[in-house]
Amino acid sequence: MTRFAGWSVAVLVVVAASTLLLSRPLAESLALREAKERSTAFARTVVAPLVDDEVLHGDVPASAPLVRIMQARMADGSIAHMKIWNEDGRVLWSEEPGVTGHSYELEPDVAALFSGTGATAEVSDLDKPENALEQSHEQLIEVYVGFRGTDGRPLVFEAYWPTERIQQDVGDLRWQFTGLGLGALLLLAVALLPLAVSLARRVDRGLAEREEMTAQALSASDLERRRLSQDLHDGLVQDIVGLTYVLPAVSAALPSSAAVERELLDRASADLARSAAGARELLSDLYPADLDSGGLLAAVDDLADRQRRHGLDVRVSVDPGLDETLPVAQMVYRIVREGLRNVARHAAASSVEVEAARQGERVVVEVRDDGVGLARSADGHPADARARHLGLRLLRDTIRTLGGELSARARPGGRGVVLHAEFPVVMGSSGGSTRAGAARPPEP
Repeated sequence: MTRFAGWSVAVLVVVAASTLLLSRPLAESLALREAKERSTAFARTVVAPLVDDEVLHGDVPASAPLVRIMQARMADGSIAHMKIWNEDGRVLWSEEPGVTGHSYELEPDVAALFSGTGATAEVSDLDKPENALEQSHEQLIEVYVGFRGTDGRPLVFEAYWPTERIQQDVGDLRWQFTGLGLGALLLLAVALLPLAVSLARRVDRGLAEREEMTAQALSASDLERRRLSQDLHDGLVQDIVGLTYVLPAVSAALPSSAAVERELLDRASADLARSAAGARELLSDLYPADLDSGGLLAAVDDLADRQRRHGLDVRVSVDPGLDETLPVAQMVYRIVREGLRNVARHAAASSVEVEAARQGERVVVEVRDDGVGLARSADGHPADARARHLGLRLLRDTIRTLGGELSARARPGGRGVVLHAEFPVVMGSSGGSTRAGAARPPEP
């Protein structure tokens, strides 16, 4: 809804600004068209019947009616200046006596009017030679209209209209078009508001359902890991540990002449001891006891210690606040475990940095190594095979379901890889999972 309101306001602002920018050229175009129409009507209905042969030859008494009409129109301010031209470029009449009777070079579009009855209009600054005596402090609309006198001779009527009409039209258009455009958009926004509210509610319900399904899936996965860990601990691991105690007793009971058999039993006993240790590590991976007691840092340190025993320098930095929510702690643990496992198998690194912290409403986890990078892994395969590893693919799908992302990219500076993961903290709020009053799955 916030985005909908924001886009609506942005569209309204753009429409208003566009209307204000386009109103002046549109008003100018309308004013030019109106000035052309009014000049054409005045020239052909008022001026043309009064221009006869005597007026064209400068007969003062015969020109009196034309002069009175021309001066009356200029006196009321509707027209600023007027002229009558013949096709030789000579001014037959002008309100400025110093211009009447003089010849000037006509522009091509004006000269073309003598062969027809068209009209041209433009905004003028009175900078032409024939306007030397017609100075004004503002721009005027200059209109040329072709017409014929009473004897059929082709003539051109020139009139200059004040631009006050343009300014008035600009104001009118700005109010009318801006009001019309904004009003239409507001009505459209109001009409779309129920649909936007419905869609927003539907999206909220979808997100809530997805969070609930994700929380249920994580809870079921957690319960299954607990059950599997318990079954392994009570079954297979106990059997292996029992054998590690039985085999030495059997070896001791053998006669002194059974040296070969004793050696085989001792070797089998050592193998079983290693298998028991590996099974215990597997149980810790499946469901570390430290997470259940609020010890995310201890669980991550346990993962780091396993790598340190193999000569890898591991530095760990975990935000203590991540312990407050069990699903968040579990997801951080899974990411770190998968990252360290891939570094040990593929990176040929000497040091690893593990960092997990909360940034706003998101949890960010990074595992940075100084290994061979993305160019080539230690086993000779392309290093991006780590990004295609099944464990990472499953982890990436899980994090995307939570609304997060997981990526493996080259470490800045060249050597090494950064496994970067982030996901929303809100994943822990669905289904109630804070340690203070969380509903835990029952122990198997």
